[in-house]
Amino acid sequence: MHLKRYINHILLGAILVVLFSLNVHAQKPTAKTFLDIGITNSNNAEYSEAIDEFKHAIKLKPNYSKAHYNLGKAYFSLHRYDEALESYKKAAKTNSRDSEAHFSVGFLSSMLGMDDEAISALKKAIQHNSKSLKAYLALGDIYRELDKYQEAVAIYRQAVKASPKSAEARYKLGISYIELGDKYLTAAIREQKMLNKLDKDFAKDLQDKISGKE
Repeated sequence: MHLKRYINHILLGAILVVLFSLNVHAQKPTAKTFLDIGITNSNNAEYSEAIDEFKHAIKLKPNYSKAHYNLGKAYFSLHRYDEALESYKKAAKTNSRDSEAHFSVGFLSSMLGMDDEAISALKKAIQHNSKSLKAYLALGDIYRELDKYQEAVAIYRQAVKASPKSAEARYKLGISYIELGDKYLTAAIREQKMLNKLDKDFAKDLQDKISGKE
């Protein structure tokens, strides 16, 4: 009797395990499931497959910011920039605090020659992440391209404040001082001296530009 009861107990346990397994496999995939598969595809440079997975995720969860953002990245990798920009915008809209989404909108808008839209998006990126060095640099670069050197200086100074050891930020700040005119050479020299401690190549290049003005 004890042996029979033991065998029945084992059989019941096995049946429960099988039923549990079947139940797990019967569950429908979630939006996150498709997102995770898509990210794996992207990591393997399988961007077309990733796009399909992200679209499945969005179909299940239309306001899924992470899916929109990663869809944008996949489109970008395939140089489908208009579609990438649209996806980044949707990511920023569905999660207005996502600094990365705003940065991506700004960066790609700048690439496509839409400066006003780029400036607006990059300002939002900085608003939601005051330590975003790449957003400061991208915004400063746009101002320099537009010959708005005062605005560029203001942004690069914020970049230096956020990341004091960023040689690139100090170099671009120094260049912008030079572009503002001779009365700002002292400020440019100050940045050059700081660069001597951070990056010799940047320091030398900035020194050459200063020497050309003196």
